[in-house]
Amino acid sequence: MSRSDLGWGSSPAEQANPRSGLVIHYDSSDQNLANKNHSSCVTYWRNTRSFHTGPSRGWADIGYSWMACPHGYVLEGRGLYRTQAAQPGGNSSHYSCTLATGPSDPITPDQINAVRQLRQWLMEPDTSISGKVLGHRDFISTSCPGDKAYALVKDGTFAKAPGNTEGDDDMPSHRRFEKDKAQKLEPGSWASLAFDKRHDGETGEFYALVGVEETKGAYYDISVGVTLEGLDSGAEAQIRLTEYEPNGDGGWKVARNRPIDSPVHVGGRAHFTYSWKGNLGEGRRVRVRVAQYGKVEAQVTSATADVFYWKR
Repeated sequence: MSRSDLGWGSSPAEQANPRSGLVIHYDSSDQNLANKNHSSCVTYWRNTRSFHTGPSRGWADIGYSWMACPHGYVLEGRGLYRTQAAQPGGNSSHYSCTLATGPSDPITPDQINAVRQLRQWLMEPDTSISGKVLGHRDFISTSCPGDKAYALVKDGTFAKAPGNTEGDDDMPSHRRFEKDKAQKLEPGSWASLAFDKRHDGETGEFYALVGVEETKGAYYDISVGVTLEGLDSGAEAQIRLTEYEPNGDGGWKVARNRPIDSPVHVGGRAHFTYSWKGNLGEGRRVRVRVAQYGKVEAQVTSATADVFYWKR
């Protein structure tokens, strides 16, 4: 995402030609951006620039060259050929990239790959930086970029070619769920979608990512398509993902609801899609839930779900 996309003009920071590598940073306080929509990353980036140029800092511009967000996007800060305010001792010799994470925030596979793509782009002939990746603490005494990110600096994770993700198993696991039997949808209550088949031939409800046997959790990317029929004209329909955790009595309880999408429909029939990337906690499961707020019973007549996930 460029400065122009953000509504910013050219950076007023001093010219420079950093060629010695890329320096990784973090925020020092948890931001929980991996569990929010990408729009929250854009808001964070705008707020960071306002803070850096405000009275408490008074810098010419946002301090960093770029940000790599948990959803896999690179957002431009000062950008190419500018001195930064990020790492004293390396502000004109190295580019900077913040992960916008805190000590407890996850560093997602998409985020790692975004750093790798940025590094590869910066190593192209026009800019020709060194491929070396450092942490902020390599310049001054600081906790930045945090122990988790600095471990990835030291073990060479950020210096790998793009397309590889965190860990030894770089390829995600995939599951596909399909629903072709109608499911009743009573007014005013949430219903978990019961899928009829999976790509491997098994049946059952949508526990899309992990069962209790996969205790370390996972990063996931889910896309769902749903068709509803029999809706009252103008009645609201809603869809969301919900994470569940064991309730201690052999059952499950809601651990976290993901944001709601509310599609528009015409003539009592609705087609809509929903997607979300998230960080699933230990021992949790994910369901798709749908609600409608008419006066009569409606039906979910078909649905599909594709799930990609990386076990931790």
